[in-house]
Amino acid sequence: TAVPASTATTAAPTTTTVPPLDAKELAWLKGVSAVRAKVEKSFKARGTVQVTRAVLVESSNRLAAWSRQLRRLGNPSDRLQPAYTLVRKVIRTYDKGAKCYARAAGAVSASGGVVVGTPEERIFEEAFDCGGAAEGNGTNLLNKADAKGKELKAKYG
Repeated sequence: TAVPASTATTAAPTTTTVPPLDAKELAWLKGVSAVRAKVEKSFKARGTVQVTRAVLVESSNRLAAWSRQLRRLGNPSDRLQPAYTLVRKVIRTYDKGAKCYARAAGAVSASGGVVVGTPEERIFEEAFDCGGAAEGNGTNLLNKADAKGKELKAKYG
């Protein structure tokens, strides 16, 4: 008696190709990098300055402007959400810093002076420290967001 031949069939493996990043996604990543470059340039250009009310107002406006620029980029695709999560934190942190610097500006004279031992001195010190911390923390987060964006670009092409 003959043994029937085995008729095993194997299905071809299915592969799902992930499309490369589209123009809108690339533009969003480029926008994050552009804001990061502006921030970096601003730090390099600043140097040491005398703290006056005008300098504090300028610092507040600068942080608010960076937040606006990042906010204008909008919500990117799902693939870019890991970077967007960081960008949202940057926006919140810069917004907080802008408010702190504005509060510090309201506590000092035009020349930046404040009377020692007054409530204004305490307000200035706390608000100025808050603004500086938010500016530094926001910038560190922005650098991480930009790095995450570059990582995603390398992953998706």
